[in-house]
Amino acid sequence: MKKLFRLVPVVLIIMGIILASFGGAAAQDDQLVFSMVSHGGVGNPFWIVVIKGMDDACALLDADCEWLADPVDSVDDMAGYWDDALARENDGIGTTVPNPEVIRDAVGRASEAGIPVIVFNTADPNAGTAEALDTLFYIGANEFLGGRSNANRVLAAAAADGVTINSAVCPIQEVGHSGLEARCSGVESVFAEAGIPVNRLTIDNDVTASAGVLGDYFAANPDTNAAFFLGPNPASSFNLYLQESGRMPGEIYATTHDTSSEIYEMIQGGFLLQAIDQQPYLQGFETVMWLYLNSQFAMAPGGDILTGPGVIDGSNVDAIVELTAAGYR
Repeated sequence: MKKLFRLVPVVLIIMGIILASFGGAAAQDDQLVFSMVSHGGVGNPFWIVVIKGMDDACALLDADCEWLADPVDSVDDMAGYWDDALARENDGIGTTVPNPEVIRDAVGRASEAGIPVIVFNTADPNAGTAEALDTLFYIGANEFLGGRSNANRVLAAAAADGVTINSAVCPIQEVGHSGLEARCSGVESVFAEAGIPVNRLTIDNDVTASAGVLGDYFAANPDTNAAFFLGPNPASSFNLYLQESGRMPGEIYATTHDTSSEIYEMIQGGFLLQAIDQQPYLQGFETVMWLYLNSQFAMAPGGDILTGPGVIDGSNVDAIVELTAAGYR
C-alpha cells in the first residue's frame, strides 16, 4: 500500500513539472478562475472526494476555484448556481448535467462569452445529438455499463450459490437524474435477457426515511431477493433496514454505486457483493486540469475521459479503505 500512497504525490509532481514547462499558472499576470457547478455537495460523502480533487488541482495551479451546489442535492437549483458561476468571470466551468434543460440557457451564455465548459460526473444525455449542450467533452463513468456490471455480478453470485433470483428492486434517490436512470437501465438490460423483473422504487437522500420505504417494499414483496442501490445514502438506508429487520448476509443479493466507509464495511460483512467505483477524485482533479489546459493552450483530449466503471469487492476493499482514509477514494 505504501506504493499506492506515493502515487498521487508523484502525479502532482509530474503535473507541476508540466506546468513549469508552460511557464506555470503562478507566473501569469492574473489568477485563473474556475467554477464547478454540480447538483450535489458536501452533505453527500461522494461529493467530498470530487471536491478534494478540485481543491488539489486548484492548489497546484494557484487558481481561484469555487464549488457551487446545493449542500445535498438539487437539480433545479443548478440554474441559480450557474448564474453565480457566470458572475465570477471564469476562465472555465465544469458542470454536471443531470437535466440539460435546467442549465441550457446558462451554458449557452458561457459559450457566447467564450468560456470553455467541461461536463463531469453526469454526462449530457443528449450528447452526440443536435440537442447536446455546447460543451467540450465528458469526464466521468459510463453509468449504463456500471449498472450492467452490478447486474451480472448478482446473477453470477446467485448461480454460484444455487439460488434463483425472483425479482429485483432499483431504488432511485433523485428521480429524473439521467445518470441514475442510466444505472437502473443497465441493470434492466441484463435482467431482461434473463427474464427477471426489475422494479424501480422512488426514495430520496434521507437515510432514515428511505430505510422505511425499503422496509415497506420488502414487506410487500417478500420474493424480491436482489437490490441495486445507486449511491452512498441509499446504501446507508439499506444498511439501516438490514439492522432493523435482522436480515442476514446473502438473503438479498445487493450491490451499489460509489463509495463510503459504510459501503466498505457492508462489502466486508457480506451484505454488498460489490460497489461500482467511478473514481470521483479524478473527476474533480482532471476537470480543473483540462479547463486550465484548454483555456490557456487550446488543448483537448481525443474524446471523453472515462473514470469508470471500476469494481470494489472483497478482493480489493481493504486496499481501498486505506486510500479512502487519505481522501483519494
